[in-house]
Amino acid sequence: MQNIVSASSADDARSDAHASGVDSLRSGVLSARQVIFFVIAAAAPLGFSVGAIPLAIGRGGIGTAGILLVCGAILAVFSVGYVAMARHIRKVGGLYLFVTAGLGRPLGLGSAFLAVMAYAVASIGSIGAFAIFTQHTAHSLLHWDTPWELWAFLAVAAMGLVGLLGVDINARVLGIVVTCEIVLLLVFAVAVTLSGGAEGLSATAFSPHAVFGSDLGPMMAIAITAFAGFEATVLFAEEVRDGHRTIRRATYGAISVMMVLYAFVCWAVVQSFGDAGAVEQANSDPTNMFFAAAENFIGLWLAQTLSVVVVTSWFAAVLAFHNAAARYLFALGRDRALPPVLGRVQQRTGSPWVASAGLSAFTLVFVSVFATAGLDPYLDLFVLCTTPAVVALPVLTCLASVAVFAYFLRNRRGLPVWQVWFCPLLAAAALAFVAWLIVDQLSLFTGRSGVVNIFLALFVPAAVLFGCARALWLRQGQPDTYERLAP
Repeated sequence: MQNIVSASSADDARSDAHASGVDSLRSGVLSARQVIFFVIAAAAPLGFSVGAIPLAIGRGGIGTAGILLVCGAILAVFSVGYVAMARHIRKVGGLYLFVTAGLGRPLGLGSAFLAVMAYAVASIGSIGAFAIFTQHTAHSLLHWDTPWELWAFLAVAAMGLVGLLGVDINARVLGIVVTCEIVLLLVFAVAVTLSGGAEGLSATAFSPHAVFGSDLGPMMAIAITAFAGFEATVLFAEEVRDGHRTIRRATYGAISVMMVLYAFVCWAVVQSFGDAGAVEQANSDPTNMFFAAAENFIGLWLAQTLSVVVVTSWFAAVLAFHNAAARYLFALGRDRALPPVLGRVQQRTGSPWVASAGLSAFTLVFVSVFATAGLDPYLDLFVLCTTPAVVALPVLTCLASVAVFAYFLRNRRGLPVWQVWFCPLLAAAALAFVAWLIVDQLSLFTGRSGVVNIFLALFVPAAVLFGCARALWLRQGQPDTYERLAP
């Protein structure tokens, strides 16, 4: 078995890096628990629960709780082949390297550009959510009337600073934040359960009729974002301890925690208002739905605590998406698919500082444009910026599923058929259906119609085609660089 970051593979990676004039990331600094923190932080557990679960309930129904279990199950099936293939991928690069190994360099590079786009816009969009929730918290608790732009620019500065630190420092920061979020969510959900809810406990939210209702698209679109970043376990492949074992534990651990936690919390939110009352409340006052339930069943102190921690939750998401995008850029720079300077690391901290700094600068420009244009931080910066990511994530994972199947179709390497053929194909079919549902009902997610949704959805094929074109150009003009685009 070839571990992802075994001593020999880590040495190989360093040798390759130095030979090409770039560096390698620090090895052996992350445990499975710390990688799980990165993955869960990207989904902003508290931020998602406060900002997205009410939206999903209002637009799709109480079946959102069941849909969260469905999405988790799909990704768990995907992870069977994903973890098996991770044994044979030695470098950082995430699903980019999986698609390259299974479907070839052009489509592999296309998936890399898709991943960079998705995580970059997710990070930028999350700054909008961070800014508006911070603005509201400052007003409600401190009676400060502050512009959202102030908090957005502070978030960009903090993101840039923390992103330049070592990955272990990032993990400690995210670990503290995520632990607080999970504790508060469990306190809320357990309190609602023990009190019996508003009308008595009901399992209707998990019934087939509620889960597979007519508005499945928006529920799927919002639910899939709950697991955003779960594939980041492989992005930290060169930095983990105990190689493949850590990646396996982190992948299954992250999916299991998120699936159970989100479904439980969503069900508790529904119970706090009743099956019918939850939909009505979600449509009339979605932003305060979670806080109102917390205050009713526990007290004002929890509602106020949640309003503070939700701010740190969104910053953790910003930071996690930023780290993921930076590592994709690092991988592309080290492979010379993009300027090699992006493959540089800071020797003292081991962070991909050039890629991180470049993303921070791009984010600053993007946020400045939205601020100057006087656009809304939530409806415009958050919703519109994250829309391409919402479409891209199931597409990217679907491509990786097909790539895993194609990779093992050539050589099963002694692994069982169900693990490397059946599970990847099943996951690919399910993810393709999810992506189609999201695109088909995108207007329910964005609140826009017509050309806006078409434009946002086109970011996905545009990113893939741009990456494919770049690969073909490299094959023609720089064949040596083209050959480097491989695991």
